[in-house]
Amino acid sequence: MKTFFNLENPVWEFIGNLADLFLLSVLWYLCCLPIFTAGSASTALYYVTLKMVCKQEGYTAHSFLKAFRANLRQSTMIWLVCLAGIGLLCADVYWSLCSGNYFASALLPAFLILSLLFAVYLTFLFPLLARCDNSTKTLMGMCVAISFRDFLPILSALILTVGIFSAGLFLFWPLLLIAPGLAAYLNSFIFHRILEKYHLDLPTD
Repeated sequence: MKTFFNLENPVWEFIGNLADLFLLSVLWYLCCLPIFTAGSASTALYYVTLKMVCKQEGYTAHSFLKAFRANLRQSTMIWLVCLAGIGLLCADVYWSLCSGNYFASALLPAFLILSLLFAVYLTFLFPLLARCDNSTKTLMGMCVAISFRDFLPILSALILTVGIFSAGLFLFWPLLLIAPGLAAYLNSFIFHRILEKYHLDLPTD
């Protein structure tokens, strides 16, 4: 019985992690409400979950909000560029599907492959920003290089994220309450290994 009430008991540790993931998810949803701040919200989310994976977490809300404010300008600029890229790719795919001419249809596979590559790039971009303090141009270039070198692990993180949100949307809606935090936490185990390989130090509060 004494062991059960020990705060280091795996049961209590799991419950504590669930509470943290719920809080992180709520903060992420709220900070994404103005769409242009979604990049900063995602950077802050990964800042905290990467620390959780390394057992260096502190006060969850404080760490999230501090990272959100610290990265607001750079991550918002990056996110707006990415939004433009998303819009362009969506327009290309729509044109290929709806234009009705052979040339447009023939380009559809290329646009779909480009969309997948861009989705993989986006999956790793904000975790990298959470870990790496560098200029926007250098950081985006680093993300391109690492995304190609570690394509399969990052793709698996993308599939995991899509799977969690899809399960929440179509199978069990309460999962959406922790979906952002859960996806980021599980992905952080993958990203931590990749980032450690390139000797990118964990930022400290």
